[in-house]
Amino acid sequence: MSDYSGYVLMASVIVGLFCVERLRPASTDRNGEWLNNGAAWVFTAASHTILIGSLAASETAAINALGGGLIDLRALPLGGGALIYLLAMDLGEYLFHRAQHAIPALWAMHSLHHSDRSMNVATTQRHFWLEPAIKSLTIWLVVAVAFHANGTILGIYVLFSFGHFLTHSNIRLGFGAFSWMFNSPQYHRLRHSVQPEHHNANFAALLPIFDVISGAYHRPRPGEFPATGLEDAPRSPIEVLLWPVRGLLRRRTGASHSGPSASVSIPAGEA
Repeated sequence: MSDYSGYVLMASVIVGLFCVERLRPASTDRNGEWLNNGAAWVFTAASHTILIGSLAASETAAINALGGGLIDLRALPLGGGALIYLLAMDLGEYLFHRAQHAIPALWAMHSLHHSDRSMNVATTQRHFWLEPAIKSLTIWLVVAVAFHANGTILGIYVLFSFGHFLTHSNIRLGFGAFSWMFNSPQYHRLRHSVQPEHHNANFAALLPIFDVISGAYHRPRPGEFPATGLEDAPRSPIEVLLWPVRGLLRRRTGASHSGPSASVSIPAGEA
């Protein structure tokens, strides 16, 4: 799947889930920050093209084409190879996400994602444009060097990765007793919650099993769909583009949302 066809598919998924959000919203605030979220997506897409030119799966394909890949997943049954690749990629995403909430420089970028007070499907692409480049030089590179995967395995991972759009959706949907198996809108909403009890829980990207193993698993209670966001949020696409610098210039103080001494704080009265 090319990057460009992937963007078309992403847009289709966003439109579909946006329609579902109208039917069963987790929050009655349906305004959303579509302009800023769209701007973040454009800047991120540009960084893929200009800085790295690839997504996670296509980076593996590129490294494999150059002879990389220490473990040949093609020698395994398709299901086994695809599962190993999914677990490896998701573990990398999990570790990187934990680092984003622990390292001030990474939190200064990642806080843009958490600043959305009207979390919905468009929030999925609300990331600072430099983050994909950092992933390409760290977790994605490690997986690409470690594993040799064929196009089918990579395609399966790409399909699973579209689950990120579901988990960010403003949909009143949870998996109850099976919340440890796969991320859901309710489970991930707790990661974006303004409530202090949720600030060190549910870091999982797609597979909450890593939260279970690390002790960060918080099973959502029935009907638990807390408010989301940070006190500080971008007011324009320019602020999206310059988010970390803007935060440092403001030199704001206060408790950060699951992050270390960042320039973005939790709304007073909501924490």
